[in-house]
Amino acid sequence: MEFTEYKCPVCDEFFKSGDDIVVCPECGTPHHRACYESTGHCFFEDKHSENFSFDQSTDENTDDKDSAEEATVVCKNCGFENEKTTFYCSKCGFPLSEQDRKQSSSDNTQNNNNGTPFGQGVPPFGYGGNSVFFDPMAGIKSDEPIAENVTAGEMSKFIGKNTPYFMLVFSRLKKQGVSKFNFAAFLFSGLYFLYRKMIIPGIIITLLTIALTAAENFIQLMPEYQSLITTIAEMPDGIHMFYTFSLSSQFPMDQVMFIYLPYILGLCKGIIMFICGFTANRAYYRYCSKKISAIKKKNKDNNNSELERCGGVNLALAICFAAAYMITTYIPLFFNF
Repeated sequence: MEFTEYKCPVCDEFFKSGDDIVVCPECGTPHHRACYESTGHCFFEDKHSENFSFDQSTDENTDDKDSAEEATVVCKNCGFENEKTTFYCSKCGFPLSEQDRKQSSSDNTQNNNNGTPFGQGVPPFGYGGNSVFFDPMAGIKSDEPIAENVTAGEMSKFIGKNTPYFMLVFSRLKKQGVSKFNFAAFLFSGLYFLYRKMIIPGIIITLLTIALTAAENFIQLMPEYQSLITTIAEMPDGIHMFYTFSLSSQFPMDQVMFIYLPYILGLCKGIIMFICGFTANRAYYRYCSKKISAIKKKNKDNNNSELERCGGVNLALAICFAAAYMITTYIPLFFNF
């Protein structure tokens, strides 16, 4: 009989194949022969009067181990035991559920020349071997509160894409009340809000940007406007006056305002872009917190699937509005030719 899955009670070392083992004739406990001889008796001799049995004790230990395993999740990459509520390994960042592993694998399908999968950052990440894992929770524990009645694990499930960035930003907002500038929201303004499923502010900002762009292009294509610009260009100091805002000496104030109106509209778009960049993270933080709280209030059982369904991103909607913006920008220019 092999005892390699058991430990010697004297030295507390696992038995190895080929070890010289002595089994107690009364309780059946295995010992290393040297250990047994060093004590001169069975390690559990004092329990023999209680009808102690080695087989019975191992069954009880197995039951205790199974109960402990039910409360924890063992990482399949590094073997670290994590709490049952954890979505990613606290030690190596490996996804603990089968669904998360499939999602992470699909996000890491692009390979470099050596065949190493790339994650969302540098250096390359992968699953298996000596790869370094990219922690989707950015080092934050899944049960850590990150908003009112919202844990970091729930927030990560709802966010979906680019979770590490938002985990760090939201944690900073929670602890310090300080956010950071969002360059994606700055560049894409309303489209970014639509991409993140913040529909109402996304539509308002996008339509406002489209309206400003359409008005700017319409004015610049008007014959009256082009005639004024041509007149300024032909004046000896026309270009200088244009850039020094001194056209009022040559033109009435209403014409001066008309000349600069497209640039004022462009400045308004720039201001909107900066406002989006500075406020997007806070707005998304409030949006996520509100949505997650509503989901938990409505469904008090398993919220993971509902969080993933309601959260994430909406790329199709953002693309549709982006197409509308491009049409508004370039179609008038096309007809002008």
